[in-house]
Amino acid sequence: MNLFSALRERNPILYYAGLANLVGAFLMVLFMLVDDTQILGINRWIKPFKFFVSVTIYLFTFGWLAGDLPKSRFVRIFSIQIVVAMVVEITAIVIQAARGVKSHFNMESQEGGMVYSIMGLFILYNTLWTVLFTIRYFRADLRNLPGPYVLGARLGLFLFLLGSALGGYMSAQRGHTVGAPDGGPGLPLLNWSTRFGDLRIAHFFGLHGLQVLMLLGLFLATRRLTTRQKNAAVLVVFGSILIFVLWSYLEAMQGVPLISQE
Repeated sequence: MNLFSALRERNPILYYAGLANLVGAFLMVLFMLVDDTQILGINRWIKPFKFFVSVTIYLFTFGWLAGDLPKSRFVRIFSIQIVVAMVVEITAIVIQAARGVKSHFNMESQEGGMVYSIMGLFILYNTLWTVLFTIRYFRADLRNLPGPYVLGARLGLFLFLLGSALGGYMSAQRGHTVGAPDGGPGLPLLNWSTRFGDLRIAHFFGLHGLQVLMLLGLFLATRRLTTRQKNAAVLVVFGSILIFVLWSYLEAMQGVPLISQE
């Protein structure tokens, strides 16, 4: 059974929603090839592309994790609710890109502020559902699954919520750049600032530490190591990611870029 078949079997709702976002990412690539209009110094379709990819990873990840839990009304409702939240989020981002205006931190007009507020409400709604899911996952009896994988998934969920909290902080600050307005020189594709602090870095590694720890746990489960050694490896990587997230946040708050190109 390949990965896509396994995802479909574990949670069809999140599988098909993730697949739709993957198609959306490919469409954004096509748009970039035929349209060079820029927003804040980068092609206007780059941001929707990144979010389509990010949402795909998010939905596939939680679809996989949901498959670890017994099928229940909660899992089904959770799946539907986060899909709804992501549909609103990605639709707003695409519409604003098509209009030639930024989607996040847009308070320059009444329409921009309204769209940004709606996005914020649905992201908060989504986060509340992931908190409930995390509580369920921590409480679930998962002794039938490899121990290092379960440990990695649980610690990864903690990192994911930390990353989400950092995203909420960015929203409250109405910007991700510290020391200058958003925009300006940045790393290719990621566009993380190379001259000032950028809060998106800590946010990114917090969110995607989840996938790293899940994959690490699955890999370690196949190795000829003691349970103690496997769990220790997961804890070391978790601690390393956590330290990096906190360090990159503190550096950003001081206006220091992760990689300087000055």
